[in-house]
This record gives sequence, C-alpha cells and structure tokens, in this order.
Amino acid sequence: MVKIVISTFISNGSLWLYLDHELIAKNSDSISVEVPEDQGYILHWFANGNQGSSFSITISSPKTAQFQLTRALSRTGKDHGGFNFET
Repeated sequence: MVKIVISTFISNGSLWLYLDHELIAKNSDSISVEVPEDQGYILHWFANGNQGSSFSITISSPKTAQFQLTRALSRTGKDHGGFNFET
C-alpha cells in the first residue's frame, strides 16, 4: 500500500475532491489515503464560490503523485479539473 497525503483549502466557497469516484475531502482539509501500489488514479475536483475566491490542492506524497494547484474562481464562481497519476 502507498499513502497519498493531500491538503485542500478554499477561501470562500465549497471544494469537493474525489479520488477516482470516491469523495475524499470537502472544503479545507488535510488527509491521507492508503491505496494499492502500481495502479493508476484520477484525482478530480469541483470548486464553487464567489468570484475571486482562491482554492488550492496539494499532493505532497508519494513522489510520483506530487501536485500543486492554486487558482482563483472566475466570474462564474466555478472550477473543475483532474489530474492522472500512478503509484
């Protein structure tokens, strides 16, 4: 098993973070999830809030999954996206 270490933050709004199809974090949170080695995963998110609200997602471990995203919400107040990685 491999431990994935993730932290999320949103300044004013809601942030939902999924690993494959499972909700693993909501809003501002720090979590670790153990998953099988040598497999592929998709991390995906949906953010909703006021225009200009910032959010961030950081995967600090394992090295093969390291990821850093910081964005401000656009005029629509919504953002979504995804990141593929292997353990």
